[in-house]
Amino acid sequence: MPCESTRPADSAGPSPPVPRRWTRRASLLVLASTLGLGAGWLVLDGPRREPLPEPPALPGTLWPNPRPIGAFTLYDHQGRAFTRERLDGTWTFMFFGYTHCPDICPTTLATLRRVEHDLAAANSTPRQHVLVSVDPVRDTIAHLARYVPSFGPDFLGVTGSDDELSKLARDVGAVFFRGEPDSDGSYLVDHTASIMLIDPRGRLVALFGMPHDADSIAARFVELERAVLSAG
Repeated sequence: MPCESTRPADSAGPSPPVPRRWTRRASLLVLASTLGLGAGWLVLDGPRREPLPEPPALPGTLWPNPRPIGAFTLYDHQGRAFTRERLDGTWTFMFFGYTHCPDICPTTLATLRRVEHDLAAANSTPRQHVLVSVDPVRDTIAHLARYVPSFGPDFLGVTGSDDELSKLARDVGAVFFRGEPDSDGSYLVDHTASIMLIDPRGRLVALFGMPHDADSIAARFVELERAVLSAG
């Protein structure tokens, strides 16, 4: 894909500045590394970028000390408050993205649909699959209600204010950045691509990195579930 370009510098003038978009993206990548995310890289799906090298496939990285998730208030596609308490009593596969995402988001949701099919057939414990939209302007409750349920009855689309989205993102080690709008007002959003696994006590216990494979995720979930429950 074409790189972001700048106007060539005049031979007698100063070098052109680094584009602000790249500076801010680099800062986000540093932040993700600082948070210690083994699989929490960003999807940089803007139209003017060099492709990033793919990290190795990870079948599910288990956190040695599960990370508790703090209070937040978002709203699901049915208009109900989605708070920290709705993580209790069920396993949650969580993914940060947005419905206008051109590729990785719908692909990830389709993968989770296959994961749910496999686990339901195996009579595993209850689960919910949550798309956290980081694009609340376009992903209204009405729009999420039209989009997310097509993936399955256990799928939720949730969103909210930037402050509340940031609270949850910090606790699960996710980052996101909205690109500048094009002339027609459209824009893309860079976001963490990992699938987060949250246990029935509201703790982040594992990350599934890209590339996402439904069979591997389903098999690994059974192992993680057993390990987490045995550890208490």
